Formats: sequence, structure tokens, C-alpha cells
Amino acid sequence: MSTFNPEGIALKQRLAFNPERIALARRLEGVTQKELSTRSGLSQAKLSKLQNGIISFNESDAVKLSGALDYPISYFEEFGTVIPLSELTYRKTSRSSMGELNSVSTEYSLLMDVIQKLCHVLKMKKNPAAWIDEIAPHEQSLSEEKIERLAIRTRECLGLKPDGAVPNVTRAIERAGIIVSPMRSLNMRGGANLTSEGVTAPSSQWHAMCIGYLGNGALGGDRLRFTKAHELGHLILHRYRKPDSPQLVEREAHIFAGAFLISQLDARLVLKSNLSLRDFLPIKAGWGISIAALISRSHNLGIIDRQRYTSLNIQLSGKGWKKQEPVPVGIENPLLLKQMITSAYGFKTDQGLKIDSIGLASELGAPFRYLDYWSDGLDDEGMHWGIAANRFEQRPNRMIA
Repeated sequence: MSTFNPEGIALKQRLAFNPERIALARRLEGVTQKELSTRSGLSQAKLSKLQNGIISFNESDAVKLSGALDYPISYFEEFGTVIPLSELTYRKTSRSSMGELNSVSTEYSLLMDVIQKLCHVLKMKKNPAAWIDEIAPHEQSLSEEKIERLAIRTRECLGLKPDGAVPNVTRAIERAGIIVSPMRSLNMRGGANLTSEGVTAPSSQWHAMCIGYLGNGALGGDRLRFTKAHELGHLILHRYRKPDSPQLVEREAHIFAGAFLISQLDARLVLKSNLSLRDFLPIKAGWGISIAALISRSHNLGIIDRQRYTSLNIQLSGKGWKKQEPVPVGIENPLLLKQMITSAYGFKTDQGLKIDSIGLASELGAPFRYLDYWSDGLDDEGMHWGIAANRFEQRPNRMIA
């Protein structure tokens, strides 16, 4: 299912402004109807009628809402659909509120709308990530050994050696045609529980694929590498199949991420049953994998038993390393989405390629602050003239190494 629908042009001609976009913007921004009423000057009663299509959504109303939300007016002219939560790999917990879940699905849908438009403008007719279709399993039950083999096969498809550390997980994924993008709506989970801090939609039939990840600085480079590998595992393992439980879905992606980052052969050479917690520090530095993930990998491969696994995790918690481990790993920043935007809408200046933030937001039907955030920073020509669109104050992680 595609969120961007070029065939919706006829619908746009009949209905210039889409009332459903009001509720979507509210979900993404976490704004109540009362708050939006105060900001826009539209009464709550009128907002309710607009959202429900009881009264027509005209240009005057769209201008007021555009100003209140700091959204381009073109946003309200779009007719893309929101991706159902059931198609997303975002890991829900008992603490997940509907507001949180709606925000994630709305932001990811808007991000995919933008990506689809960019593919259309750049005339990208061939799916660069078609290799996933070739290796994705169809059988309902997967053994751990099969997942290990798929991780090695994935390395081959990405042009990586079957052994050794992955130098840059983000760049390897992007070279294979998968967009990697930080997202604002993803919330940090406490502790080093090694579950995904990302989101994707593996089973949807789009022209492009995207891995969204938590990019607000809460995760170190080691966990970001694991998160991106974890979501890559979802894209491959769950393209054509859906295990019986969410726990099994997560476990499969977890095993894949560990196998992708350190192969079984390497793990058995490097990880030993008698390693102390501090013995993991140089291994983490060399492989770019968290101590918690290395302990988990050791247990999954049977290098350590359950008792040793529990003991090491207790020690990890006792030292306070579950929240912040020693030995920092460099942050890997994405490039592909930024390159696509500048290729489609950039213009040459004496200082290199620049973009017009206000024009870009209008063309893509999304607030510039999100386009800037998803792209890990865009070089806006308007900043030199004081007419640039707003950005988020909190920016994604910057490159450390």
C-alpha cells in the first residue's frame, strides 16, 4: 500500500483542502482541539465540523490552520493515507499511549509521503531495495540457524565481507537503497533491553523503504547501530511472513541484528564463557556493539549459560551501565534522504548546493522543521536573508566518528 497517490489529483480538483489532515496534524503535534482553536482563532465547534467533513474546508480556514501549526498550506491539499499501526514494527508496550502510537504512525506516514514524492520527482522507477524481495523468507517458522545465514546473505547483498566488524551500518544500508531517517515521535525506552528504538513497515508494497530511528541524542552510537540492524532484520525477515506473537517478531529481529553485527564464526572466536564485564570493553570498542548486546549474543549462541547471562546483566545494572555504558561509539549520521532532497530541489550557489526552505515545504507538503530533522540538517539559503522556515531546537545526533 502506498501513502502517496498520484491518482488523487482528480480528487484534489473536487475538494481543494482535505479535512482529515487537521486531525493528523493534531496527532503529530500532540495538540488538543481546544489548543488549536486558541491558536487559529477558529471555534472548537467549527474545528470539529471541519474535521468531520460536516462543513466545507475552505482556503480561509486552511490559511488560519497553516499559521497556527506552522505547516505549509499545501499540507492540507494532500490526500495520502496513514499507515495502520498493524503494519509498523514499532514495539508497543503496556505503557504506550494511543497518543504516542498515533504520533509515530502519522509521522512515519508523512515521511513516506515525502519519500514517495522524491522518488517520483527524481524518476526513480526501479526499486533499489528489490534485493530484499529476493532473499526474504516465506516459510512461517524460521530456525535461529536460518536467521544467521540470512544475516550473512544480507552482508553479501550490502557488499560487506561475511566476517569482521561492519564499518558503518548506516552507510551500508543506504548504499543498498534503504533510506535511514531520525524521527521525532519515537520515544526512548528505559534500560538496555535491546529492543528496537526504530520503526519500519516491511510488508507494505512501496517504491522505497525507510528505517526510522530515535535521533534525539538519547541513544549512543552502539545502540543506534543495533537499532538500524534490528529494523533491517524486520524488513527482511517479516517482508512476507508474520510470526504468531509480537515477542517472536522482536526476538527474530534481535537475533538477526546480533548476527549481522558479529557473525557466529567471529563471535565464537572473540566471545568466551569466562569473560568478565571489563573484558567486554575492548570488544565493544572494536566491533561497535554494546556490552549488553554482546552478552545477549553470547547467550543466544550458547557460549554462556543462563546463570552466567543473568550474573553479567546484574553486574551491568549494578555499575549503572544499563543506562550509559563506558567506551563511546561514534554516531553514524544518514545521508541518502538529504541527497535526494538536494538533487530534486537544490540549487547551486557560491557556497555549494542550497535549498529554499519555504519553497521546499510547499513542494513536499510537509513542515520544513520535519524535512530538516529527517534529513539530519538541510542547508537553507534563506538563513542568510532572515527568511528561513523554522527548525526544531533539538537536532538529531551529530557525527562523532
